[in-house]
Amino acid sequence: MKAAVPISFDIYPYMNKGITYDSDLNSDYLRWFAKTMDRIGISTSEKRDFKNNYKELDKLQKEILIEKDAALAYFFAVEFGYQTHLMQKLILERKSTKYAFHFALNVSHADIKALQSVIANSNKTEYITKFACFIPGANRKLLEPLIIEAGEPKYAHMYLKYVKGSKGSNLTKLKEIIMESGKPSYLFELAKHLTSLQEIEQIEDLIIQSNSFTYMRLFAEKVKNANVEKIERAVLASDNSEEIKKFAKYVKKSRMKQFLLVG
Repeated sequence: MKAAVPISFDIYPYMNKGITYDSDLNSDYLRWFAKTMDRIGISTSEKRDFKNNYKELDKLQKEILIEKDAALAYFFAVEFGYQTHLMQKLILERKSTKYAFHFALNVSHADIKALQSVIANSNKTEYITKFACFIPGANRKLLEPLIIEAGEPKYAHMYLKYVKGSKGSNLTKLKEIIMESGKPSYLFELAKHLTSLQEIEQIEDLIIQSNSFTYMRLFAEKVKNANVEKIERAVLASDNSEEIKKFAKYVKKSRMKQFLLVG
């Protein structure tokens, strides 16, 4: 029987409870699963824990280094925690933004500064933002301007949602990126973080202009200082009976409850 190395049979063992779930890892994980399956018996009863079988681990690691496969380097480091510096070195050499981020997040004693350098020099706004949002020790003073420079509403929204403490001109620029997008979901999320009545009113008008009944209703229901009456008038003007009923039913301050029978 071949010597075995332990593997996890959970298809998503490395995803950090939703926040950092990345569907792009699926195909790479299946490759890792297939590679490690070569080292165990078909029957689960034949599996043995070889986590301390360094000869077998060295062999597998050597294969990954020869193949220069950043994905397998990451899964090896997470699975075994063995000589992780060698796997990190490979990821740094391959300049893999995806696995630089996940390595920093999930591998103990990762070199955050070195991995961040790969991210910062990548021009990949998704991973620049995720690194800034979710990696303890990330240099946000370095990464925040890169997010602003990219000007992508999705990531400006993500950064404001998860990172507290942006100030001054940077905060203004992030808000401008979101507001210029006109996307109701981003505008609604931004409004929940604002205190300026003028800014809240501006976003309220943009959401009304978007004709998104869902976010008009959510804005009226969830945002403090929302002008419920103004939003209500916009919903009534639509003559959409179903949306009028939903608004009356879910928005506690709606005056339509007084004259509208809601089923």
